[in-house]
Amino acid sequence: MYLKFKDNETFISTGGKILNKNQTTICFLHGAGQNHFSFVQQVRYFASRGFNAIAPDFPGHGYSKGFPSSSIEEDAKWLSSLLDEIGINKFVIAGHSQGCLTALEFSKLKSKLLKGIIFIAGAARIPVNDFLLEKATNDHEKAYNLMVTWGHGKQGSFSISEYPGHHHLAEGTSVMKMNDTSALINDLKSCNDYETGLCAAQKIDLDCLAVLAEFDIMTPLKAGKKLVEAIKNCKHHILNCGHFLPAEKPKELNKIIFQYLKKLDL
Repeated sequence: MYLKFKDNETFISTGGKILNKNQTTICFLHGAGQNHFSFVQQVRYFASRGFNAIAPDFPGHGYSKGFPSSSIEEDAKWLSSLLDEIGINKFVIAGHSQGCLTALEFSKLKSKLLKGIIFIAGAARIPVNDFLLEKATNDHEKAYNLMVTWGHGKQGSFSISEYPGHHHLAEGTSVMKMNDTSALINDLKSCNDYETGLCAAQKIDLDCLAVLAEFDIMTPLKAGKKLVEAIKNCKHHILNCGHFLPAEKPKELNKIIFQYLKKLDL
């Protein structure tokens, strides 16, 4: 659905369903250089199982207009205002990669409506190497190719998909090309500059879930485990794939998230 928000047209994927404000909402936050298409398999799944499932395109990403933000703090404030605008009663946030940092920063706002957080292929700190930053600034196509190549495990790299007709690398590049050309470098700089994630994690007083990737070279498994250890109550699972976990292992991820949601007091 499209929403006029902060003077810009903002797109929010709802899995084709009309939002029911009496239902719990699971809000999926995309990673750097991504958009709502990162969560096609998740949004449709949960929208058909008694939840509001939304995946907003942040400004300058996907179908949303506006200029991409320049910090994780700005992303969290934008998200908070968006959820207020929609009028969600209670929600769970599920962030992927950069979306995990946004979720950590959002947790500082102490929203009483936030009932849980899911960290997907994330960490409390996501430094970015200088080579990728340079390419994201001066050679967008090369940066996109690097991201999708580094971001997939063996199955993704060979485009071994459980869904006939899907090609992980081609689809990954196409998603990134949908965004404003400044989106990726702004996102990567935001990740690189964000240093308070671990402190935020230590203060979270919610039952959380982390789903990590064994062959993740963008947010390495050891960094994900460090995040899990910092949170008071955080169960975690490790899947046999790369960084783009929602696309490579959608069935496994959806099952794990569904079991987590069932156990929450919603």
